[in-house]
Amino acid sequence: MARKLVSGLKKKGHSVIWFSAPEETFAILVEGDTKLLNKDLKIRLLQDLGPEIRSQMSLFGTKMYYEMDLLTRAYNMYMHGKLDILHVFHSSFGHLAHFFEELTGVPTLYTLHDPMPTEDMLEYWLFERFPKQRFLSISKSQQGKLSSHFFGNVYNGADINEFKFNRIPNDSFIAVGRMTQEKGIDIAIQASRKANVKLNIASWISKNVEISEYYKKNIAPYLNTESIKIFNLLSGSKIVSMYQKAKGLIFPLQWEEPFGLVMIEAMACGTPVIAYNRGSVSEIVRDGLTGFIIDSDIKVMKGSGKWTIKKQGIEGLVEAIRRIGEIDRANCRRHIEKNFTI
Repeated sequence: MARKLVSGLKKKGHSVIWFSAPEETFAILVEGDTKLLNKDLKIRLLQDLGPEIRSQMSLFGTKMYYEMDLLTRAYNMYMHGKLDILHVFHSSFGHLAHFFEELTGVPTLYTLHDPMPTEDMLEYWLFERFPKQRFLSISKSQQGKLSSHFFGNVYNGADINEFKFNRIPNDSFIAVGRMTQEKGIDIAIQASRKANVKLNIASWISKNVEISEYYKKNIAPYLNTESIKIFNLLSGSKIVSMYQKAKGLIFPLQWEEPFGLVMIEAMACGTPVIAYNRGSVSEIVRDGLTGFIIDSDIKVMKGSGKWTIKKQGIEGLVEAIRRIGEIDRANCRRHIEKNFTI
C-alpha cells in the first residue's frame, strides 16, 4: 500500500522521499545504515540471558536502531528545509517518531494498521501519551473506543488495472491469508467440505508453519485431495488469476481485522466475499450485494442478526456457499470501483 501511495502522490505532482530499507521505488530512496542489515550483530551478552532470547533481542535491537537511523535522517532533512511533512506508514504504535515529533514540532501523520491496544498493553500507554498527534485509521471499526484520538479515516484500496474483472468463474472457492488461527483457514476448509465444494488455499507455508500445532492438527490432514489444494502464497498475476477463477472468497476471520485487503482484491476481480462479521468486514462487504456476511457463533458483533443469512458459524458459511450464485459479480466490481480504488 505504501508503494501505491508514493506512486499516487508522484502522479499528482508531489516530490516524495521514501525512507526505507533498500528496495525499488518510484520515489527518491533514503536508506538507513546498511551495516545493520548486512551483519549479524548481537547485543551485549548479559547475565542469565539464554541464546534464543539473546538472538530475539538482537533482531529487535537491529530493527529499532535501523528505524532510529532512518528517522533521524528524515527529521534532519525537514530541519534543513527539504521536507514539508512526514508520513509514518507503520504497522506499530511503538514508533519513535511520536517522541521526535513532540521534541521538534515537525508535522507528522501516522497511518495505523494494527487493532487498537487494550489497557494492559504498552501501546495503550503510548496512544494515551500522544492523544493530539495525527492518527489515521484504515477502518472505522479499527478505531474502537479510541475514536476521539483519530484525525481521520482512510480506507485501503486496490489498483483495478491489476485486478481485472472476470464474469465467469470455475467451480472452486478460494481462501487467502497467513496460516494462523486468526485468519480462519481451518474453518474455510470445514465449510467447503461440508458444502462439498472445491477450495484452493493461497498461504505462506514456512517451516515454522509446518511444525505448528495449528497446521498439523487443523490443516495438513485435509490437504492433498481433489477438493482441497494449497498453494504457497502467490503474488502478482498468479494470485489475480486465482481470484478471477474463484466462485467466492471464504474469509471466516477469528479476530478484529482492521481492514483485510484480500476482500477488496477479490471483489475487484468480481469474486464475492463470504466473511464472518468481524472487524471491518461490514464496512467493506455489502451483504447480499457483493457477498454474504455471516455472524460467528463465537462472538456477538455490531449488526448481528440483520444479515441476509440468519444461520451462524459454519452452517451460515455453508448456506452462503450454496447461495453464491445469487450475487452478481458485476456488482462486486462496481463496488470496488466506487469505494476502494487507488
